[in-house]
Amino acid sequence: MAAAPPPPVRVPFVRPALPPYERMQPIYQEILGSGRLTKGPYLQRFEEAVARRLGVRHAVAVSSCTTGLMLVYQALEFSAGRQRAVGEETVGEVIIPSFTFLAGPAALVWNGLRPVFVEVDAASTLVTPRMVADAITPRTVAISACHNFGNPCDVVGLRAIADAHGIPLVIDAAHGFGASQGGVPVGGGAAAQVFSLSPTKLLVAGEGGVVATDSDAVAHLVRLGREYGNDGSYDALFAGVNGRMPEMCAATALVGLELLDGVAAHRRWIAAEYAQRLSRLAGIGFVQQAPGAQSSHKDFSITIDPLGFGLSRDRVGHMLALRGIETRAYYSPPCHRQKAFARFHEGRPPLPVTDLLSDHSLSLPIGPQVDGAVIEEVCDAIIESGRHGSRGPAEGRGLRG
Repeated sequence: MAAAPPPPVRVPFVRPALPPYERMQPIYQEILGSGRLTKGPYLQRFEEAVARRLGVRHAVAVSSCTTGLMLVYQALEFSAGRQRAVGEETVGEVIIPSFTFLAGPAALVWNGLRPVFVEVDAASTLVTPRMVADAITPRTVAISACHNFGNPCDVVGLRAIADAHGIPLVIDAAHGFGASQGGVPVGGGAAAQVFSLSPTKLLVAGEGGVVATDSDAVAHLVRLGREYGNDGSYDALFAGVNGRMPEMCAATALVGLELLDGVAAHRRWIAAEYAQRLSRLAGIGFVQQAPGAQSSHKDFSITIDPLGFGLSRDRVGHMLALRGIETRAYYSPPCHRQKAFARFHEGRPPLPVTDLLSDHSLSLPIGPQVDGAVIEEVCDAIIESGRHGSRGPAEGRGLRG
């Protein structure tokens, strides 16, 4: 007997926060009429606007956050004189959390670098300066951290560790637009912070990314790298990629930048409503922000302790799916258990907090499609699933932070 088809999605996990089509139509017509679909004036205007907003010297737009990370590490390796043949693995190691999106370690491996996966803090889901300091060896050539779920990491503390060891700090800021520390948008304070503009983010280009940096050298090499390493002479300085952002994407993000504060405010409201309604439930935990930090809430992630709640994360997600409510389980499996990267973690200490977060984290619907009625329905569904679970035996392991 064939399995029943899954119920239709009524409450999508996310919807892109896009400018109104009426605003974009004349701009798209202008771009199409000009025939200049890449490397045009909207790209330049967008880069200048982002640099002003983030308070950095350079904002280099690229085709994706992943491309930006790849090109940043290539720029740092080239600047340090550690050239390699394509496909050749170096002895250089980069400390990176395993509880992150796979683009982070992929960018390292693409550059022949070895990811060294470290633990994260259970409350914030972020790597801490102490965790990084304990993992540094003579083979360490860089530190990588991320603003996970939009929760700003400790850039100042991590930068101090990096400076003390004479190595660069790179921030995966894919979730960073809309986040701030001390009232200042995240983006500065590292060798580079690399943002994403894909459809799940607060600032959307369609696809795209931005490398934010105060380093003239990094910005110059990333600009060359997105043009195949070619400065226009056809004599490539190094083997780059086609990492250009199309004009339509740049224009979409440029107009979207005007809407970013409102998009971020709406997500903060959603997060506060979810937290208020779910905080009374046993076994439900929330991502904690440091004092002075403001999350972008790219995702609103909760942890579900099956020993306290009575039901596992996967069962809760399944029961919400039966109601047509879409959720996501980030990052399951974590990077150190993924086929592409597991070999780098062989023989290294276990990462129990990362494993537990991977097993217990559930991200709820968030974005412009979420209003008060959606929040009430999602929370009621979670509460009802807990009542159902309380009638049976608890599942799995408990979360320890």
